[in-house]
Amino acid sequence: MLAYIFLFVLGIAPALQAVFDLPLQLAFQRAVLLGCLAWVFLKAYGEGLPRGFGEKRFIPLWIAAGLSFFSLILSPFRGYVFNEWGNYAAGLLIFLFASFIKKEERERAERFLLYGAWLVFVLSLLQVFVLENFYAKPPLTNFNALALYAVMIIPLALDRQQWPLTGAMVILVVWTQSLGAALAGVVAAGIYAASRCKGRELKENIRILLVLGLLAGPVFYLLQADSISGRLAWWRSAWDMFSLRPLSGFGHASFTWAQGAFQAEGAFREHSVYAHNYYLEFLSENGIAASIAWFWVLFAAMRRKTGLLKYSVIAALVHSLLDFGLSVPANFWLFCWLLSSPAEEAGFFRPSRRAAGAALALAGLLLAALAGLDMRSLSFEKARGRAFAAAQAGRPDLAEAELKPALSGGVFRGPALELLGNFNLAAPGSAFGAAVYYEMALRENPYSAGPWRFLKRIYSVPGRERQAAELEARRAGVFK
Repeated sequence: MLAYIFLFVLGIAPALQAVFDLPLQLAFQRAVLLGCLAWVFLKAYGEGLPRGFGEKRFIPLWIAAGLSFFSLILSPFRGYVFNEWGNYAAGLLIFLFASFIKKEERERAERFLLYGAWLVFVLSLLQVFVLENFYAKPPLTNFNALALYAVMIIPLALDRQQWPLTGAMVILVVWTQSLGAALAGVVAAGIYAASRCKGRELKENIRILLVLGLLAGPVFYLLQADSISGRLAWWRSAWDMFSLRPLSGFGHASFTWAQGAFQAEGAFREHSVYAHNYYLEFLSENGIAASIAWFWVLFAAMRRKTGLLKYSVIAALVHSLLDFGLSVPANFWLFCWLLSSPAEEAGFFRPSRRAAGAALALAGLLLAALAGLDMRSLSFEKARGRAFAAAQAGRPDLAEAELKPALSGGVFRGPALELLGNFNLAAPGSAFGAAVYYEMALRENPYSAGPWRFLKRIYSVPGRERQAAELEARRAGVFK
């Protein structure tokens, strides 16, 4: 049963990633969670739960999950990102439970995963030759993310001797022109070749190593100066974020919202959704302790991998030094599947009825709480759409009425205040009203870039020199 849930998520999500909206994202998250919970209870009342859940190798995973969730609770951006943490949690569940799926079920899931790769390729062909929008709206939202997906699929296709699919994935990498993916593939292939260079095999593979070395040179040469400059600026922003909150971070997936406040004004390529370095991004968002635990999981799991799939993991880890592919949910879930290895056979145990009943009650409470959060999230999304329509019609008062439930308190108060500030700023003669909303938003979250930027613009007019000076002093106190 669990394999069917995973094969659906891993096979379908990449093709749908470019159209992920909140309902679809929540549906995938809940599918993984419900599948894992159902599997646990069926096992508990059947043959028993695997004792492997208690393996030492999973301890850092639990630590990383707990600390990352704690950073989310403390995040000043939790109203923006708490739904995004579910993508990370779903990946952790895939990694954990894939370790206990039987071999034949795993093979079935991977076979469907490869069907999903064909689906992505066919969709790409359709976009290139029919819709002619491949370069505007590629699958998996971005060329670099699509290229990483293809690079991770290639070793799996080679392992199953699916040569046409291997060629299709190579074509995707070429079409995307992703130098990061090309470099990751070259490094992974070089490590594979080097691992086979023993005795006579060294002479047999030396030509391959030389070719890979020659290929790496042009990749580095073709890296554009503007691309490097942009990445340096984003990495600096991520480091500054970490330096300000090294223990808790800003919350998973918060870089998108926080980066603008840490980027120097006028800097080249001022804003980015991602840090283009998965390790720095995770560090800035989740803090030092969660990062140590999670990176330990990644590299320990990579060392345990065998066969060609190990090089899918290596390529993804190399790619993550220069890009953000693992920040895309569909890629992250595939990566967590590839990262998993069968757990040791340690027998089974059956929990007592009292323990099983307590666990069932806790699971019910968890699902009820998540359902409540999902309803609130979807309700806020609808209210935001109606508020935007009202603002477009020149009725900021109606926009405020639509967002009134969010303004009463809770995780959406900050986002609602910023929206109302934006609506009033766009309306003629409403700059003062916008300033009121932005000032209230800063009380909710002093690290949000938008209110600081717009208040600076509002207070830059003659006669408001005192407010402008006070604003700069307050900002300097926050971003020390």
